[in-house]
Amino acid sequence: MLNLNYDSSSDVLYIGLADKSNSYGDEVANGYVLLIDNDTDEITGLTIFDFMYRYNNGILTTVSLPVHIDYTNDVVPYIMPAPLAAGQN
Repeated sequence: MLNLNYDSSSDVLYIGLADKSNSYGDEVANGYVLLIDNDTDEITGLTIFDFMYRYNNGILTTVSLPVHIDYTNDVVPYIMPAPLAAGQN
């Protein structure tokens, strides 16, 4: 299961795949940082800078991960505020 954390003020998406406490970051593309376990070299997460900008403009770069992530279905619905129901302000 994905552990998602989105910082809307900075437009940064943090995706956790495993325990990241013993991980280091490796920038694999401009604005994409893989988190890699120091002992096992397994990918433990991914940080994407300017996520919503990239998503809305169709310019997300494909990064090889051990799981498939469908940003439209697996990420965006969980990081965007829910729309207000009719009659709510």
